[in-house]
Amino acid sequence: MVPGGVMCAPTLKDITRAHAIMNFFRNDWLEPVWLGCSIERYMRIKTWDDLMAWVEENESQRNSDLGLFIRASLEFGLDKFGQGVGKFLAYGTYLHKDLYNHPTIEGRNQALISSSGFFDGKTWSEFDHMKVKEHVKHSWYADVPAEHPWKEPFPTPVQSHHLADSDFNSKYSWAKAPRYDDFAAEAGPLSRVIMNANPKNLSHQIQDPLFGDIITKLGPSVFTRTLARVHEAPRLYEFINQWLGQIDLDAEFYIKPEERDGMGFGATEAARGALAHWIEIKDGVIKNYQVMAPTTWNVGPNDEQGKSGPIEAALTGIEIEDPHDPVEVGMVARSFDSCLVCTVHAHDGKTGEQLAKFKL
Repeated sequence: MVPGGVMCAPTLKDITRAHAIMNFFRNDWLEPVWLGCSIERYMRIKTWDDLMAWVEENESQRNSDLGLFIRASLEFGLDKFGQGVGKFLAYGTYLHKDLYNHPTIEGRNQALISSSGFFDGKTWSEFDHMKVKEHVKHSWYADVPAEHPWKEPFPTPVQSHHLADSDFNSKYSWAKAPRYDDFAAEAGPLSRVIMNANPKNLSHQIQDPLFGDIITKLGPSVFTRTLARVHEAPRLYEFINQWLGQIDLDAEFYIKPEERDGMGFGATEAARGALAHWIEIKDGVIKNYQVMAPTTWNVGPNDEQGKSGPIEAALTGIEIEDPHDPVEVGMVARSFDSCLVCTVHAHDGKTGEQLAKFKL
């Protein structure tokens, strides 16, 4: 395997097969089943009102899977709960082929096609990785001050880490609590599409005002978070077809990087959101390495100031119809698409009785 994610030099057969797979995906599912219209028609939607008009434009769109999802979500009130912290972070992804041939941290934001940034609910600001810190005050690790990942020590687990022993005023989670500029921030598709609505995006960057309008009119919710995730599919289809056509099979596709001591930062957008790695190399050996996954941004516990993470905030205050079957909790948690390989418990806050436990 070659660093950079390339398994082997692609051949004409590989490119032809990839195009065939993409065409099948569009003709068999994306347009007839999911959208009920052409990709081009869907991509003309620019506002919430446009989207509502699109749903009712014809039977094909109204009864498509996406049309059904939108109508059912609004009927069930999924747009009314699961708001979260109302602040969003995206590292951005898809680097323009002509703008990142000599990578630097300083030049990365401008080279992105899907833009990076921080949105505080009203305004966008440029992403700066030096504003990232992780807190462990409420995590099952030895206490250290919140620090940027370059300065962060490897975590040391503490002895007591069982739910029955947990004091939710102290330590109660394996996750750390990442913060951006001291704010809890949601990562994921909703963050990405909000950054794509930034009016300051450059000409080579995605310029899609839809979720700028949706976040203003509806705000974040279980519905808008999930809608953002599925909204990406048509655009990604177009990108992949475009990029497949740009591959030069005769060109050199891999240049071995120079190995040297120093500190490095690498970031992308995983399917679940902002993913970054920080590394320090000294005397040819890795001295420190920290990775911060999108799930950590979303599922992390309180920080040193007692401020909740995005999922905690989204769960706080929601009405549960049946405490022994809290489907609302599952809807909120699943809307973040967290990667949790552990069990989440529901407890009665007054008696401590375990009501049920659910795998999210």
